[in-house]
This record gives sequence, structure tokens and C-alpha cells, in this order.
Amino acid sequence: MSTLDEKRLLAQIATLYYTDGIKQTDIAKRLSLSQSFVSRALTRCISEGIVRINVIPPSNIFLELEQQLQKHFSLSQVIVVNSTDRDEQFHIQQAIGSASAYYLQVSLQAGQLIGISAWSDTIKAMVDTVSPLNIKAKGVVQLLGGVGVNGNVEANLSTYTLAQKLNCESYLLPSQSLNATEDMNYKKQLISTPEVAKVVALFEQIDCAIVGIGCLEPSPLLKKSGIYYSAEMKDRLQAQGAVGDICLHYFDRYGNPVLNEDEDPVIGIELSLLKKCPRVVALAGGKEKAEAIKSALLGGYIDVLIIDKQTAQLLIN
Repeated sequence: MSTLDEKRLLAQIATLYYTDGIKQTDIAKRLSLSQSFVSRALTRCISEGIVRINVIPPSNIFLELEQQLQKHFSLSQVIVVNSTDRDEQFHIQQAIGSASAYYLQVSLQAGQLIGISAWSDTIKAMVDTVSPLNIKAKGVVQLLGGVGVNGNVEANLSTYTLAQKLNCESYLLPSQSLNATEDMNYKKQLISTPEVAKVVALFEQIDCAIVGIGCLEPSPLLKKSGIYYSAEMKDRLQAQGAVGDICLHYFDRYGNPVLNEDEDPVIGIELSLLKKCPRVVALAGGKEKAEAIKSALLGGYIDVLIIDKQTAQLLIN
């Protein structure tokens, strides 16, 4: 316990620093102390209760909920955006996209290789919102085949646009992500082509992967593109316990893949490889996706989760 004289000095230093806004170096000169003494004194002021720091979050900031999710699922970071029961899916996607754009802008390091699973309206909202950056990334790699069965190339456009904003090259995956026949021979043929093989080889080098999380029922974007399984395959996936997907690779309620890699016809980064990626950022929202999101978290695929409040609350209840 400090003596009264020591506490008096600690309180004086704390007042000068926190109330009067005087720099530590100037406090040291004024009181004829070393700067290291002042620094240690400020630390003691907090530990001994002379100074109490209160964080008062602005409205619509959910730090406690973020910390709960982060701890419960062993995540490095969680960002929860505001949502209500009245919000439509479009508004949730826009809110998550905006928060994700800011996260990318402040966290991206120069020279990093970014992977993007661009078949997602939420990821598209992020790409549209990201401001052009001054730093240069190493490249943006498309993690899931960018040509829809119906000729839709929106994923290609999102990949290219993000690369333009990050001042780097885009590596487009010039193939359908899923053939209508779900033929493994077709997949092998495509992966063996030089153009596809070049991009697939980059999957192991990704520094940060940005992905969405889907349900067994395909999203409107995938329906439009024609990228979804046949009714027969969908029944098979459901029978094997599939509840959600990342890059069209489906997993069960515990996050385990429901198809082996040698029977999965999808051309995109495998779940096993995604697990090895240094940082995987998932953009996911909407209460109908709660089970899929929880399962993806249990599978250990995600490091950073950006989600809406209503869905986030379902994950911890």
C-alpha cells in the first residue's frame, strides 16, 4: 500500500496528465522526475483505483455482445452491426458490407494477397463501399469459380473491382464453380488447364480470405447464376446433415465437411485449405443463416466475423 505522500504525488501526476492534458515529458520536467517514473506512476494510478477509465460506447455499438461471441467461439475479432426485426435482408447486407469495407481499409497491410469468394450480395456490398486505398496489395484472388452456369460473371466483376481499389492485379478463376452435371471428371479437366491451375495454386498463399456463409437453400444471386446443386444432390447433402456452406463446400452442424474432396465437384478453395489460411473474414447475416454461421464457427474456419445484431444474439442463446 502506498504512503499518503506517495498517493498525493500519484494524484498530482494523474491530474496533470488526464485532467490538464499535459504530456508525460512535460510533467517530468515540471515535477523534476524521470519520464519512466511518470509512466509507472500513471500505471499505478489505474491499478490502485486513483484513476478509473470508463469506456462509454456510442449508441448502436455492441461491445459486450462482440466480446461474448469472440470468447465463446475463440475468434480474433467480431464486429456486430445494428439490425432490428423489421430490417429486410438487403439492409442487413448493406450494413455488414459497409462495416466490412471499413475493416478492410484499416486492417489491410501492403503486399498482402487477398482471397475473395465473390458470389455473395454482402461481399458485393463491401466491394462497392470500399474506398480506393493508397497502399498496394499483392493481389486479389477469386476463391470460387467466377462464371455461372447461366453465363453470369458478377463474381469476376467484384474480384476485378476490389483489385482496382487495392491497386493490384486480379486473379480471376476462369471456370464455372459448379457444373450442371456435377461431374468429377469435368472438375479434373478444368483444374488441369493452365489458366485455372495458375489461380488454384495461389490458394495456399492467401494472407486474408473474405468469404460468405450460405445455407442449404441457394441465395438469390446463386439462383440467378445457375450455381446450385440439383434436387437429387441437394437431397443427398441434406441426408448427410448439411446445414451450410463456404464457397459451396457444405458442412454439417458441427462444421464437418459432408463431402470428401474427391467427391466434391465444386471448383473453389477447399475447407481444409481455408482452415490453414492466416486470416479468414466471414461476412454473414440474417436470422435464417444462424445455424449455418454457428456451424461454420464450430468448424474452426473463421477468424473474424462481421454479423448483424439479431443473428449474433441467436448464436449465444
